Amino acid sequence: MPRKLRQEINSPGALYHVVCRGVNEKNIFRYPRDYRKLLKIIKRAKEKYRFRLYSYSLMPNHFHLQIRVENIFISKIMHYINTCYASYFNWKYNRSGHLFQDRYYASLIDTEFYFWAVSAYIDLNPVRAKIVKNPEDYQWGSFKFYYQRDYNNGLVDCVEFLKLGGEGSAEDLCQDYLEFVKSESKNPKRPKFVKSEKLT
Repeated sequence: MPRKLRQEINSPGALYHVVCRGVNEKNIFRYPRDYRKLLKIIKRAKEKYRFRLYSYSLMPNHFHLQIRVENIFISKIMHYINTCYASYFNWKYNRSGHLFQDRYYASLIDTEFYFWAVSAYIDLNPVRAKIVKNPEDYQWGSFKFYYQRDYNNGLVDCVEFLKLGGEGSAEDLCQDYLEFVKSESKNPKRPKFVKSEKLT
């Protein structure tokens, strides 16, 4: 049976929370080189499609991205990222077949209040999975760039993201964001910020 076509909004500035999971919940990263490879692919995709990346977390069997697009469909970006990585993974480990479960999950974040909430949720994924105690300790997440004030990291558009939270200097907004993530970490349950539109 053919897949149902996705309904997408091709609107400049549209912001998405994207999740990609391994088929049958299997790991999509085996060694550090695999995490590094996906990050390189994402960086190439940014150069090719000119989107903004505000946060990410690469977990053993899935990954999260928070992406702002310009004049391009999110599906084109994710097709490039997932196809490139799946080709690498299948070649590297001499396997064939699907790597990812379905295609991906994407929700359109349509309320300004949720920009930071979604990012905090992404940043706290490895903490809630009990991989690390603190989000800044996770090597394969974007939080470390905010924690270290590494605004020129070449991958995450930190300053632009922080400005979504209000007026002020990047330093003040970054401190506000760090405190926001800390407050969110005290919530043992998944935050109920999902008032975004799931794209099917």
